[in-house]
Amino acid sequence: MKEQKTYEEVFASLEKLVTAIEDPKRDLSAVAADVRKALELLAWCREYLRGDREKMDELLKEDKQ
Repeated sequence: MKEQKTYEEVFASLEKLVTAIEDPKRDLSAVAADVRKALELLAWCREYLRGDREKMDELLKEDKQ
């Protein structure tokens, strides 16, 4: 079973990866892996926010009726 993460947890992980990527002493191969993981987390965040926006749009439509 896949563990559900909150937006805040995923965003915190993304922030940690960005800090690691920006470290000039970091090995290039590790940076490449971190960038791939960061892109996955960023896609997750975008999808999550898109879903929340759609929910809000639906609520606003219902409120207008």
